[in-house]
Amino acid sequence: MTASIDRIISRVSRWPGVETAPHRFGGTEFVVAGREIAHVHDAGVVDLALTRRVRDVLLTDGLADPHHVLPDSAWVTYRVRSGADVPDAMRLLRLAYLWRLLAVRRRGIDPDPEADPDTDLRRLGLPADLDALVRETFRDSLDRRAPV
Repeated sequence: MTASIDRIISRVSRWPGVETAPHRFGGTEFVVAGREIAHVHDAGVVDLALTRRVRDVLLTDGLADPHHVLPDSAWVTYRVRSGADVPDAMRLLRLAYLWRLLAVRRRGIDPDPEADPDTDLRRLGLPADLDALVRETFRDSLDRRAPV
């Protein structure tokens, strides 16, 4: 599993504004604008910090599982069992990244000024309910003409 997790770490750590650090319970965490968005463990566990509303949609749509330690929290877990699971793990990690990016843009912080979240969301091909939730929450930030 380490090769798949190493591939994930390599990709996510190259996204603008992402900092990596050792996670307090082992593995590697990803931080954007001072807040952890996710972490990975060598055993193939990807834990993502989102919001309860996003968590609920991910669980309902079967895209993630409740967090393996804190099942009632806003965190979710995705298990990478083989290299075939890496694209879905990356999709969830990109969603967590975009969620954080859009949230900090509201505060005038932009760790990735070149990012076009609207295009990224379309590329992610999220289920309609999840796409609608993101777009509803960040309507102003998704309009590239809107001031950030």
